[in-house]
Amino acid sequence: MRHENKTMKRIGETFESQNSTVSYDLSDLRFLHCGVDTLKQLYDCTPKPEVLEKLASHFDDKTTDTVFFEEYAFKFSRAGKSSGYQYILKNLELGFTVLLKGFYTEADVHGSHLKIEVSPESIDRYGLKSLSNQLRTVASLFADTLMASGVSCHLALDMKGLELPVDFESKLVCRAKRQVKYSGIESATYDAKGAAVIYGRDESFTFGSASGLQMSVYDKSEEMYASGKVDFVEELLSRTPSVEDPSKPEYKNGDKIHRLEFRFSHRIIREFENGNLQKTGELICIKEARDLVRHLKGLWLYALNNFRLQHSTTYIHPVWQKIAEDVEWCDIHPEFVYARAQKVTQTGTSKRNVAMYMGNYLKLAARKGLTSKHATNHILNSGLDSDLAQYFGLLLFGNETELEMMLYEFVDQKLLTHRLNGVGENQSIIQAPF
Repeated sequence: MRHENKTMKRIGETFESQNSTVSYDLSDLRFLHCGVDTLKQLYDCTPKPEVLEKLASHFDDKTTDTVFFEEYAFKFSRAGKSSGYQYILKNLELGFTVLLKGFYTEADVHGSHLKIEVSPESIDRYGLKSLSNQLRTVASLFADTLMASGVSCHLALDMKGLELPVDFESKLVCRAKRQVKYSGIESATYDAKGAAVIYGRDESFTFGSASGLQMSVYDKSEEMYASGKVDFVEELLSRTPSVEDPSKPEYKNGDKIHRLEFRFSHRIIREFENGNLQKTGELICIKEARDLVRHLKGLWLYALNNFRLQHSTTYIHPVWQKIAEDVEWCDIHPEFVYARAQKVTQTGTSKRNVAMYMGNYLKLAARKGLTSKHATNHILNSGLDSDLAQYFGLLLFGNETELEMMLYEFVDQKLLTHRLNGVGENQSIIQAPF
């Protein structure tokens, strides 16, 4: 499938195609809140022996499921092996759920023994920077030699006035391998890797795997009642002033709210670290909550490109365009190239083919005496823009200017080199394998 990168002409809240045959008015689409909704923090550590002994013997002499560590009380239970941990300790007033003692690492061995899940209320209360300190305070109750080893997060946008196209799932370009549709089901979970799930009168959508990068769109105005978080959610939504009257909130009781949510697993965050190191040589660290702050905008744009709503094969849908252009995140880190990579570098067949294609074409272009601009335009119009962006290590969505500039510099240098080397008609062209 082709990945075009054209945005529509925009005049205020009106979006039009270049020939003005298509027009969208998005003046009723209002963004009410964006932020980190859920966060999970991993630590490598050594559990305190006295803590493990206390938990192991708790129910021998206690009839309550409450356990105390210093001034903190936790609801205590044993976890299933599928969680990867032995114990669960919850304090939802504090907003933390602690999973302790890894199943697959000995207690006296420094390793993956601690994970803390943080509620949306606590993220909002502390903020990401202060949250890191609070997490370490709680983690230190249970373990020594703490080392933050990874973080996962959900980035959420709440909006009113969203009207999804009736063929939303077919217009969404994504990497989900399967699509499953449940009509009329009010709630559903589906763990199949790479699956796309649509449920609840076609108003809720989930694409991708929970162990990777996942996107969900759902009716937040219904979900907040189901989850019992009406007061908290409405307070969040009411912080945005009305466009018509700034002294009043944009959100009104009874408004239908949709949430767009991107869920980044620990594995995906680690791949961003590896990808940046391989492409730029810069060693960056996204190991805990405070590290996320400067990367929120970049991760958001990456997710919008990974799950891209298209109007057609030519244009990005104006809803996606408006979300990319208007949603503001704090502490943007513009130097980071948001590319993922596994720890073990493998030679990509697609990159090799792109290199061979450009090499052959540019040798012919040099022989024909074509200008750098002409050759650049020819390559850009080949329909390989997503492959070219990958080759140069760029996020395609929102970076068309950077792609054109990098390609032009590359083409100009290669054509000059060929001419200086005296490309002649008797020189053979290396053919790509089929």
